[in-house]
Amino acid sequence: MRSITCLMFTAVIHFAGLSLHAQTSPALFSPAELKEDLNHLRHLITTVHVNPYSELTPVQYDSLFNHISTSLKDSATATDLFKKIRPVLARLSDEHAQLNLKTELLDPIYRSKPVYPPFTLKKEGNTYRIGYWLGNAPPGYKELQPVSINGMPLEKLLRQCALTTTGYPDQRMATALRRFGYLYPWAADAQATEFTITSATGQAITVPGIGLKEWETFLAARQVSACPGRVSYTRYGTTGYINACSFDVQPQGKYSVDSIRATVDGIFEQIKLDGIKELIIDVSRNEGGSTVVGDYLISYIYRQPYHSYQTNWKRSDEYLKLLRSWGFDNASYAAEPVGKVLHFASDRITPETVPNPFKGKAVVVIGPATFSSAMNFATLVKDNNIASLMGQTPVNGHPTSFGEMFYTNLSHTQLFVRFGVKEHIRPAGKTPDNNLRPDIPLTDAQMLDINALIRKVRAIP
Repeated sequence: MRSITCLMFTAVIHFAGLSLHAQTSPALFSPAELKEDLNHLRHLITTVHVNPYSELTPVQYDSLFNHISTSLKDSATATDLFKKIRPVLARLSDEHAQLNLKTELLDPIYRSKPVYPPFTLKKEGNTYRIGYWLGNAPPGYKELQPVSINGMPLEKLLRQCALTTTGYPDQRMATALRRFGYLYPWAADAQATEFTITSATGQAITVPGIGLKEWETFLAARQVSACPGRVSYTRYGTTGYINACSFDVQPQGKYSVDSIRATVDGIFEQIKLDGIKELIIDVSRNEGGSTVVGDYLISYIYRQPYHSYQTNWKRSDEYLKLLRSWGFDNASYAAEPVGKVLHFASDRITPETVPNPFKGKAVVVIGPATFSSAMNFATLVKDNNIASLMGQTPVNGHPTSFGEMFYTNLSHTQLFVRFGVKEHIRPAGKTPDNNLRPDIPLTDAQMLDINALIRKVRAIP
């Protein structure tokens, strides 16, 4: 059973429609109301999510929920509940899960005070360094190897920051490093407006915090990628390079499925005219979109039937109601008993007949940013031996993952919750570490050097 998805999400906690000008006091909710929302979330996760126990056992999940419930003794804001239930979403190991907070319910300190450290972190071996500094950086910050922030051990802070995000454990930790200052107040004391960074040698610097607006501007700039053509082609002698930087499609216009297919047709017509012998398809910066685009590319480089993903799908009344609200009434799904996990075995996919199939050597390049349907494409290539994979192991994407989203708002706090009702299992089956590793690893320098890529491809027998 194939699922066509359009998914390009970052696995972090979001604030919906955040406006820094809104200064109204957030509403307080009684302990009973907070517990009703918490129990509703518990019900949804255990009955709607396809596999809520991929990371924690049922007993461990109950313990987590019970601990949160016990802590809800006084009236509190939606922000307070938001902070407490972060680990619940994190522990799903669901890289498409989200937890959103409405603007008017966000406590003022988070939207108007400089409670965010102005830096990211990076790990080098067993030590940490400052990654990127937002604004004016103090002298000597590059030499610092932080071990604590405001007296709290950095390792502990990072573990707590990771639980404010979603995805698999390694993915969450990578996000915690990359967005450290942005996540810090959700993991530690949200009152601090100055931050003392201490190194192992005792060296320390104290810096002022920044506001949410500065962090959101920084993150928005980092998320914008120049990919106007979705799929483009460049010739390098006998080697062709396809930059498949996005699989995003739109209902109509130049990014519609038909338009992108026409673009791909034109590219492979030119590849034939150019007499290309080696072909590089680069999805190392591709964060996903529609599986249709990846499937169509496979049709050009492979002409034998291949195995698709396996799928597990949880039957629930809540998701059936959501389907029907979209105008879909899946009779076979509705007929199954509530709670049953429906398993769909891998199908044999026959590639489409295309006008100018490529007959040379093809290689697919993956990288840390490869995600969602781009990850699916690369996994199909790997597991079916369609082409060699070069590059680096993706950080955000994993070959077996959750998809097809259920979403709702909790009734009192209106917290928006989203997670998967399907588990997409790679054709080769689950692996212990759930990572897609390249056949030919590349260094950072090689990933950025087209000539190095070409030399590697031409050296493949």
